[in-house]
Amino acid sequence: MERKRTEKKLKERERLKKKKEEMERRISTSETKIAQLRAGSGDLRIVLLGKTGAGKSASGNTILGKKAFRQLLSSRSVTSVCQKESAEVRGRQISVIDTPGLFDTSISNEEIRKEIVKCITMAAPCPHVCLLIILLGRFTKEEQEAVKIIQELFGEESRKYTIVLFTRGDDLWKMSIEEFIKDSDCSLQNIIHQCGDRHHVFNNRNHGDHTQVTDLLDKINSLVAVNGGSFYTNEMFQQVENWAVSESVFLY
Repeated sequence: MERKRTEKKLKERERLKKKKEEMERRISTSETKIAQLRAGSGDLRIVLLGKTGAGKSASGNTILGKKAFRQLLSSRSVTSVCQKESAEVRGRQISVIDTPGLFDTSISNEEIRKEIVKCITMAAPCPHVCLLIILLGRFTKEEQEAVKIIQELFGEESRKYTIVLFTRGDDLWKMSIEEFIKDSDCSLQNIIHQCGDRHHVFNNRNHGDHTQVTDLLDKINSLVAVNGGSFYTNEMFQQVENWAVSESVFLY
C-alpha cells in the first residue's frame, strides 16, 4: 500500500515537472518571438486603407521603394481591386496590399466594401498592421465617413492593429505632425486616440528620405511586439460579419 502511494507521488511529481518544463519552453519561445519582432525579423504584411485620393498607392510605393502601384491625381480610385506587391526592405520581406478607395466617383461604396474585405485573405495568413491613410489638411465629413465605414467593416478589435498614416507631409512646412494633430479637429484626434495614439507622416514626393520608411517600420515592429506577435485574423473579421448579420446590419 505504501509502495503504491510512493509510486503515485513520484508519477505526480514527474507530471508536474514536465508541465513546468513545457510552460518554461513556451515562455522562452514567446520571448524569442517578441525579441525577433522587435528586431524586425521575419516577413511583414501591411494593408493600406482609406478614402480615394488619400495617397494609398503612393504610400505603398514609398514603403516598397519602387513603383509597384499605379498612382495618378484623380477623383477616381486608381486601384479598383485589391493588389498585393512585395519587396525586400532593410533585409526583410515586406508585402503591401493596396485596396480601392472609398467615395470613388465611379464605383459605389457597397461594391468597394466587397472588394476591400478580400485584403484579409490576400495578406495570408493575416495582416500584421493596417495603415489608415489620411490626407493632411481639413478632416472633411467625407473623410470621417470613410473612416467610419472602415471601422464598421473590420470591427473594434482592428484598432489594436492600426496606425494612422498621414500623407502630404511636405504641407507641414516647419510644423511638426504632433502640432498639427494638437490643432486638428476633435474627431480626428479621437480616431488617433482609438488607434492607441499611433501615427506617422509620409512625404511621398521625397523619395530620397529613407528615414520616414525606417521610422514607420520601427513603429510597426513595436506594435506587433506589443500584440505578442499576433495579427488581425480572419476569425476576428468573421465575428464582425456574424454580429452584423445578427443585428441585421448589412455591411455590404
